[in-house]
Amino acid sequence: MKETEKQSTSKGKRRMIPSKINRNKLYGFVIVCMVIGSIIAIFSITFFPSNEDGFSELMLLTYDSVEEEYEAEVYPFFIYRLLNISIYFMVRNFENKVTYYQLQIKATKLSQNVSTVNPLSTNFCYIMYSNNTYEKILPPATNSEKKESGVFDGDYIWNPTIVTLYINAFIDLVLEGESEVKIVFELWKFNTLTDNFQYTGVFTFLELDIRWS
Repeated sequence: MKETEKQSTSKGKRRMIPSKINRNKLYGFVIVCMVIGSIIAIFSITFFPSNEDGFSELMLLTYDSVEEEYEAEVYPFFIYRLLNISIYFMVRNFENKVTYYQLQIKATKLSQNVSTVNPLSTNFCYIMYSNNTYEKILPPATNSEKKESGVFDGDYIWNPTIVTLYINAFIDLVLEGESEVKIVFELWKFNTLTDNFQYTGVFTFLELDIRWS
């Protein structure tokens, strides 16, 4: 009986040894996989950064009637009380997703600061057009389109759109007698989570002297 018990015990020990070895191998394999995974993740982030985050581009343009082309230069310096002036804006979607844009145009004092964090408060400006006047849904630019420069056409582009700038009594109230005006163009985009338009922080502006003639 003792020999049988010894044999049984020794057999049991022999069974346990492979089990320990297998567990050690498993632990080692898991650790190796984790190390390899970490290396791949770091490599991917370093050399292949995510393209989910994009940006939007807003430009002001003028139109050269002689050359019959739009250009990002020769902006007006004056605005007349009895004569409206025109400017063009253009938006390009590099957001890597379909984006619903809105352009808000506001008149304010020349001294009023414009921020990339917060839009101009209605307490300090006059909104020149209703919020739904300038709205457009744009598909994202393709990789080849992102490499194009000086191109003013494409599905991802809100083509040059005319805006009439003017001075009226409401703007005069905001200016409080000042003879200069800052006209700010703010780009907003629709947030499906909050179900409203939110300021993108993208803006441009014109600073104009006000004249009678």
